[in-house]
Amino acid sequence: RNGALYTEATEDSTTINIFSTAFIGWYNCTLPFIYGASRLIFISQWDPQGILETIQNEKVTVFFLVPTMWRMLISNNIEDYDFSSLQRVGYAGEPMDSSTMIVIRDKICSKVVNTYGTTETGSWGGCTVMLPEDYESGINLESVGKAAEGVEVRIIEPGGRTDHVLAAGEEGEVIFRGPSVASQIWEQKEVADKIFDNGWWRSGDQGVLDEDGYLYLQGRLDDMIISGGINVLPGQIEETILAHPAVNECVVLGLPNEKWGQRITAFILKKEEVSAEELAEHVDNSSLSTYKKPRAYYFMEEFPRGNTGKISRRKLFEQISKESNCT
Repeated sequence: RNGALYTEATEDSTTINIFSTAFIGWYNCTLPFIYGASRLIFISQWDPQGILETIQNEKVTVFFLVPTMWRMLISNNIEDYDFSSLQRVGYAGEPMDSSTMIVIRDKICSKVVNTYGTTETGSWGGCTVMLPEDYESGINLESVGKAAEGVEVRIIEPGGRTDHVLAAGEEGEVIFRGPSVASQIWEQKEVADKIFDNGWWRSGDQGVLDEDGYLYLQGRLDDMIISGGINVLPGQIEETILAHPAVNECVVLGLPNEKWGQRITAFILKKEEVSAEELAEHVDNSSLSTYKKPRAYYFMEEFPRGNTGKISRRKLFEQISKESNCT
């Protein structure tokens, strides 16, 4: 019901679902449209050009992708396709960089929805939602929205009690409670006990709630880079590098370093030729604080990914630790 509300799914809607049934995205891109008696088009393989053709030929009105897929989609000749049927598009699963968002809003569909939730929360009944009208003001562009209908969101001390809520503007761990939030993990009680607490889901994400209830994510607690005793989250660094027109995807990791503890290192998948020196100059000319700037840039032929298409930081770290797969 919540999903139908936020996607505006009705019997006049047509959507595309390209996700696997092993991924919560499949359910969140299916059940709301069944509820709305909409038309669903299932596509079994990820093919950006095929998606663009389907949008045009089937007059799709609404669909969702993860940001990685959006970046792949817009790297095609999108000017050659007609998107006039689209009434609403969306994304979830990982942060969206501003340069990709601008292309989506300006060239594909101006009405964008962002949801923040996970498999454990069931998403639509355990998420935040950023609606098109929230983007129009231009004030909350970095937010992942407000709590969805029937959902509670809190910021607490990482690992702390769920009833010790931090004040608006204070940074801490994001926790959720809502009608679709899970209560256990099949045959993994020890894991479940760590992330579920009396109806609350401990996200492991670091964030801030402002006075109006908008949630801003600061990154994963376990993605934290500690360099020279200073905590650094990779999200802002990646956003800065992704703003360079030659960069398609970027991951920033903290690699072990005897002097600094961890060395901030950027791994790049490029759209076109660019050197490490050019990227370093681009970052130097940005507003990024000096202590957050990467100390090295490496170019990848490809990134390891999970079954949703998202880059796996853990696998990338393991891969870099075992072998040199970059130049």
